[in-house]
Amino acid sequence: MKRRLHTLIALALVVTGCDRSTQDEKIDVSVIGPPARLRDPANGIERLPDIALAGAVSQGLVSLDAAGQVVPGIAQRWAISDDGLYYTFRIADEIIDADRVAAQLRRQFRRLDETDASAISDAVSEIVAVTPEVIEIRLSVPRPDLLALLAGPDFALTKKGGTGPLLMVGKPGRMVMLRPAEDAARLERDGEEADAPDPRRIRLRGERAALAVARYADGGATLVTGGTFVNIMLPSIAKIAPRDLQLDPANGLFGFRVGRASPPMMAAEIRQSLSMSLDRDAIGTALGIAGWRPSLDILPPGLTDVAQPSRPFWAQAFADVRGADQRALAARVATARQIVANWQKRAEVTGPLRLSVDLPEGSGANLLLAELIRQWRAIGVELVRAGPGQPADLRLIDEVAPVDQADWYLAHFRCARGRPCSEEADTALEEARRATDPAVRARFVAEAEQRLTALGPFIPLAQPVRWSLAAQGLNGFQTNSRAIHPLAPLMGNQQRR
Repeated sequence: MKRRLHTLIALALVVTGCDRSTQDEKIDVSVIGPPARLRDPANGIERLPDIALAGAVSQGLVSLDAAGQVVPGIAQRWAISDDGLYYTFRIADEIIDADRVAAQLRRQFRRLDETDASAISDAVSEIVAVTPEVIEIRLSVPRPDLLALLAGPDFALTKKGGTGPLLMVGKPGRMVMLRPAEDAARLERDGEEADAPDPRRIRLRGERAALAVARYADGGATLVTGGTFVNIMLPSIAKIAPRDLQLDPANGLFGFRVGRASPPMMAAEIRQSLSMSLDRDAIGTALGIAGWRPSLDILPPGLTDVAQPSRPFWAQAFADVRGADQRALAARVATARQIVANWQKRAEVTGPLRLSVDLPEGSGANLLLAELIRQWRAIGVELVRAGPGQPADLRLIDEVAPVDQADWYLAHFRCARGRPCSEEADTALEEARRATDPAVRARFVAEAEQRLTALGPFIPLAQPVRWSLAAQGLNGFQTNSRAIHPLAPLMGNQQRR
């Protein structure tokens, strides 16, 4: 496998060549994925290069800064009522008028209602342009995560020519040239040509991971972003300094849910056996991830509405096993092996229990598959990779949470999204969403979380892996829990490696 990856890097280097000497006044950014295209956020944006471009040339009422914190966007300031039901924004109406903002927001919330796990849109009762400069969003129940949601790429506001903070120079192709909107305004004010030379530019490329890493290794990129566990080993193969590899402290879901309602996957004891037998630290080691953060639970710790998640029953049962961690792991594996054998006997299944898994293509996914095969073979389970388009017993979820609320996580396992599920957990989650009292909401969220933990519809591995390559001395780039890296902050620095 390593020989193949070396070949990919070598081929990519031949393609890119060394062009750093011609770019001393530019910041070159490669985002892993296809070439960037400008798309309407209201229709949804999924590909990372498109998200980067949309966030550069279109901003929402609020935006995310380099640290992933909410900062002003089109809205210069805002206020939230004491009861959390009214959000009032004063916008820069010279950029876009309030009526157009309200219309776009209504469209975006309609789409959110159809697609987003947290379904915050069910609390939005009205969006009103109060004056040409003032927008008001009225809620039926409080949604503390509304600002964070509005700062995401799906809520960027568009108009012809863009809403900033950057503007495209020319038409997008394999590379997109961007410059600050304030520079364009200055050139126009000073009577200079719109395409006059300007050192403050970003060259944005969407390209496959091997080519992006090769470009960085060859000095042709200042920043590479959009990496996942699938391609995490490429920087070390390209011999890039470890200090340049930046891992985001992202929270979200990274693990397996049931892909089809096969008899073994509908058995709670089989799902729990698969989860309890995993050596999650060994998986991180196999992938070579120094910042690997293993997880046993649906929820990460420290959410605003559930500070500490429930432990699965097996984690509680083995918490007091004396001796080293390896002894506890051996006890878990032995117990899981016996549970699987007992289930097979009752179900009259002979031979190893055969399960299929749906994984993306890529060297990291191949390493993950090999480690899962090795570990689950120890409990009598033979794992195979499902072919393209084929149903699978296990399906990977690899998503970064856009908000720090438990219902984003829990809503992935509602009955409307497939079995196994808990109608009682669904009811509790709906009660939580309707609650106006924070204490009542927290109680129902905790009930939903405890019921789903007992059911075990999810086999967690770790927190999502998101990585970037950032040149030393590059200001305007920070790792953050959203794993979103806006381009505009990079314009404050032109240092190179």
